[in-house]
Amino acid sequence: MEPIIGILLRNGVTHKDLVAICKQIYVQVASDEFGLRGRQTNLSRVAILTGIDRKEVSRIKESLNNPREGEHNQQHQDRLTRLLSAWHHDPDFCAPGNHPLPLGIEGEQQSFALLVRRYGGDFPASALLKELKRVGVVEDVADGKVIATKRYFVPTQSDPGALLRAGSVISDLGNTLHHNLYKANKQQPLQFERRASNTQMSPDTLAAFREYVEQEGQAFLEKIDAWLSEHEQNDSPGSPTNEFMRMGVGTYLFSHLIEPETPETIPVDANQPEPDKGA
Repeated sequence: MEPIIGILLRNGVTHKDLVAICKQIYVQVASDEFGLRGRQTNLSRVAILTGIDRKEVSRIKESLNNPREGEHNQQHQDRLTRLLSAWHHDPDFCAPGNHPLPLGIEGEQQSFALLVRRYGGDFPASALLKELKRVGVVEDVADGKVIATKRYFVPTQSDPGALLRAGSVISDLGNTLHHNLYKANKQQPLQFERRASNTQMSPDTLAAFREYVEQEGQAFLEKIDAWLSEHEQNDSPGSPTNEFMRMGVGTYLFSHLIEPETPETIPVDANQPEPDKGA
């Protein structure tokens, strides 16, 4: 929890704010996942499970019926990444080898406006271009054209979007762990979740390790992105199904110093005799 609290404090989220958010999540999860015989959990059971009184539970459930800004922002970030990915995959917008082409702003062929119409949903092309330029993933080139410099939309750290993305990453990992701990069965198998780590590494190797992970991790994610693009369901009226899922894989690097053990922290073997204090 310490890293999460650190993020919250650095962004002005007080203990009172966090309590209010946690209350909403407690009520939401208790209502959705702990009902009996497939029904939604009633107020009394939610109050018992969460420790929140029934009147407060009722008020929170009513507020939860309002559209959630977080979902909108996640869809917004996914849509921007989808647009950038298409710029690297769609032959109308990229050269052989998946190299994005410079695009004119307007036009019916090979233009940023056409790219947005295909992959940007109902967002105005001008607003999307301004946002992509602001975060440094699209830049101006000669003849009034623009080109993608990155394949993924990653908000800058100073941007509130970076916090929304961090929350999304934590949510994705947490949902995978929760599924594997409590929901996995024959119909819903375990989600892939693995780590590779070593506790005998010198701090001098960290820079080289970061560079290695950047290269190999990016290559891996690009393979995943290509597979997802290849199997993407067309949302046209003639599509076989109107149901959609968000699928993906997340990767992350971690590193921290291991505190040296002091005599006070080294565990005592109960089978070894204590030293003779009288010696």
